[in-house]
Amino acid sequence: MTSVDTIGEARATEDSDQVLVARAAALLHVSGESTTVTLAAVDRLNHGLGTNFELLPSWASMTVLAKGRDPVTTVAPPVGVAMRSVTIAMRVIDRVGDNTATRLQLAAELDRATKAGPSPMWLFIVACATGPAALSIIFGAHDATAVLLVAFSGALGGAARRLLGRFHIGPLGQVFAAAFLAGVIGGFAVNADLSTSLRLIAVCPAMILVPGPHILNGVLDLFALRIPLGFARLGYAAVLLLAVGSGLALALALFGTNLPVEPGGRTVPLWLDVIAAGVAAASYPVYFAIPYRLIIWPVVVGAVAHGLRTVAINDWGWNVAIGATIACFLVGIVLAPVSHRLHIPYAAVAFAAVVALVPGVYVFRMINAIGDLPFAGSNDSLLGAISDGTTAALIVLGMAVGLALPKHVYSQLTAHRERTS
Repeated sequence: MTSVDTIGEARATEDSDQVLVARAAALLHVSGESTTVTLAAVDRLNHGLGTNFELLPSWASMTVLAKGRDPVTTVAPPVGVAMRSVTIAMRVIDRVGDNTATRLQLAAELDRATKAGPSPMWLFIVACATGPAALSIIFGAHDATAVLLVAFSGALGGAARRLLGRFHIGPLGQVFAAAFLAGVIGGFAVNADLSTSLRLIAVCPAMILVPGPHILNGVLDLFALRIPLGFARLGYAAVLLLAVGSGLALALALFGTNLPVEPGGRTVPLWLDVIAAGVAAASYPVYFAIPYRLIIWPVVVGAVAHGLRTVAINDWGWNVAIGATIACFLVGIVLAPVSHRLHIPYAAVAFAAVVALVPGVYVFRMINAIGDLPFAGSNDSLLGAISDGTTAALIVLGMAVGLALPKHVYSQLTAHRERTS
C-alpha cells in the first residue's frame, strides 16, 4: 500500500484538508451516523492529517473551524440513512488516522461513498413486503390471506416511495403516500371482511415507515447534551410520524373505518415470534443500504432480543414498556461494540434489530382518535388517545434508553481509552 510520505508532491494544502474534513463529516452526518461517531472521525482525521480542526455540528450543516482561517460549512441535513456510504467512509478515515492512506485516497473514497446508491429497487420492494408481513405475524395475524395482503401493501408502498423519490418528492411526501396506500388497502380489506378489528393489514405496512434511526440519534445527542441538534432530530422524526399517521387515518376514514381501541396484538408461539422477528430484522437493513455481509448481526441479535421480550411479558408478567427496555438493552450491549468495529451506523443497525418492538400501532391509533375528536369524538375516544399515547411514549422512552445508554457508555469508554493510549 502506498504510504503518505511517498507522494509528497501530491500533498494537499491546509485549505483542501479543511474541505476534505468537512466533506467527510457531512457525508457521515447526512448518511445517518451518530454525532458522537462523526466527531470521533474528525479527531481521527486530525491525527492522520496533522491538523487541528474543530467540528461544529448542527441539524442543517457541518462547520469545520481552523485557527486563522475562514470556516468551511457544508449543508447536510440528516434526513436519510445510507449505511453502505458510512462503511466506505469510516474505513478510509481509519486508514488516514493510521497514516496508511493518502489525502488523494481519502478524496477518492469519499467520492465512492457519495455515489454508493441505495439497495436495488427489486430488493427494496421485496424487503418492503417481507418486513410488514413478518410484523403482522408477530402481532397475531393467523390468516394467510391477511399476511399476503400486508406483503402486497408494503411492496406497493415501497415502489411508490422509490418512484416519488425519482420525481424529487421528499421523505414527508413519500411516507405520507405509502401510509395512504396502506390505509386504502386496509380499508378495502375491512369492507371486504378480510381484516380483523386489529387492522393489521392497514397498520403493519405503515409501521415500516417509523423513523427509528432519527429517534435514536436524537436521544443520543440529548445524552451528550447536544440539545438543539437532539431536539431537531426528534422534531423531524415527529413530523414524519405525523405524516405517516395522517396518511393512514385519512385513507381509513375514506372507507368509513378507523383504528379502534384494541390490544396491541395476539399471543403467538415463541418459536414463530423469534423467526418472524428475525425476518423483520433482515428486511430493515435493506431499507438502510447496509452491506449485505453485515445483515446477520441485526437478524440474530434482534431475534434473540424479541424472544426475551416475549418471555418477559408472557411468562414473567412484565408490562410491554419494561419488556421492550430490557430487549433493547441487550441489543445495545451487543451491537454498540459491533457497530464501532465494523463501521456501521449504530442507530440504523440497532433499530433494525428492534423494529418488531416499535409501538407504531399505538401511535397510529392515537392520531386516529385525536382526528375523530372534532367530528364524532367521545370520552372513549379521548381516553383511548391518552392511553395509546402514554403507552407509546413509555415504550419509545424505554427503547431509546435501552439502546442509547449502552452506546453512550461504550462511546465514553472508547474515547477515554483513545485519550490515554
